Amino acid sequence: MIRPISLFLLIGIFAGNRESNATLQPSLFWLFLLLIIIPLVSLVLVQSLKKLKAMLLFATVAMLVSWLVAVYYFSWSTSVQTFTQDLSFLGDLFVVLPPIFWLLILWFVTSPIPNRISWVSHRLRLDILLLLIPVFILLTVNNVVVLYGVSTDNVEIIELVAFLLLLAIAPFFITRILSAKPMKNYELSSSISEIGQNAGIRQSKILVWNTHNRIMNALAIGIIFQPKTIVLTDKLIENLTPQELRAVSAHEFGHHKYWHIPFLIITAVSVLIWSNKVFIYMWLDIGGGFVFILQLMLMVLGIIIVSRIFEKQADAYSAVAISKIAGSECVTESGAISLATALGAIAQTQNIRLDRNDPLHGSISSRQQNLESLVGCDFSAIPINKKVFWIKIVICASFVLGILV
Repeated sequence: MIRPISLFLLIGIFAGNRESNATLQPSLFWLFLLLIIIPLVSLVLVQSLKKLKAMLLFATVAMLVSWLVAVYYFSWSTSVQTFTQDLSFLGDLFVVLPPIFWLLILWFVTSPIPNRISWVSHRLRLDILLLLIPVFILLTVNNVVVLYGVSTDNVEIIELVAFLLLLAIAPFFITRILSAKPMKNYELSSSISEIGQNAGIRQSKILVWNTHNRIMNALAIGIIFQPKTIVLTDKLIENLTPQELRAVSAHEFGHHKYWHIPFLIITAVSVLIWSNKVFIYMWLDIGGGFVFILQLMLMVLGIIIVSRIFEKQADAYSAVAISKIAGSECVTESGAISLATALGAIAQTQNIRLDRNDPLHGSISSRQQNLESLVGCDFSAIPINKKVFWIKIVICASFVLGILV
């Protein structure tokens, strides 16, 4: 789950870890202006212009951009490291504290629900901890091996092992961060688990994410050799019909059935490998902050492109799965409409425009049209499946060639 705020923080953290990024000497005036004054003014404007919905977005962007400028141009990271020489593993945490502090205050004063603390906790988990916790674990491993003088060759091996271990425990810390618990409704849980079994998934977990009735969402968690888990929010369960909920669950199980998550990881790694080769050929500094940011943008772009196609396949599988339950040999109108109406209910309840273009999923209206176009299609002739097959071939080929060349 890629959130724009956590991605922005990630860029700043890695930019701060590159010595070449500091183009200007630390300036107390500029750091004070960027890290305190601008965020404070943004908060005041949000409070005084509450009726303007764009003000919340403006304040968020102002806080993040001012911090990134402080990191990239005014050596905020260097200043922090000066005070944490003996505690270098805490340096990255202190570097990112200012934007987190101001964001927490921003979320508190603009909370859409009476329980402000609950809202802040929710945003902290979703927008910050979900990505930054694994990043800090990897950075800590890197700092420890450097501290103990491990050779360069061994450092790469240790970092690879740490990354693989992190992937292995990813479902554990994701569910803990989101505070997701096993579904207590046995009848509903059994119905959803049956959909997983029909998808060829032997072991599955159905978890409920308590968002205090704020978010309608679902996600798939689990890579290779891990229990295939789907997470449904409380508001989703309360606002969808059982048929719509089964359709949404089938969509998530579709991600597991077709191994979308591992292929997204391979896509990101392939983009990193090939961008390294291209940038080296272009005589660019691989260790530079600009190159890293460019690589990260390319990785996100690759994930977005592939993810959109995978989402179409998961949508199509939902229509197939619901149609199979009805005993049909082709996609029925009910099978296609079940997910389409669920998407419509999500849009209406969450005040999402049907034509709003989500980076990873596309617009809800386009997804509904794609589903409706499948009605009457034979299960073995779903158009998107053939397209995804060749895309996976390309992804695997690029990954293997990237390693061998």
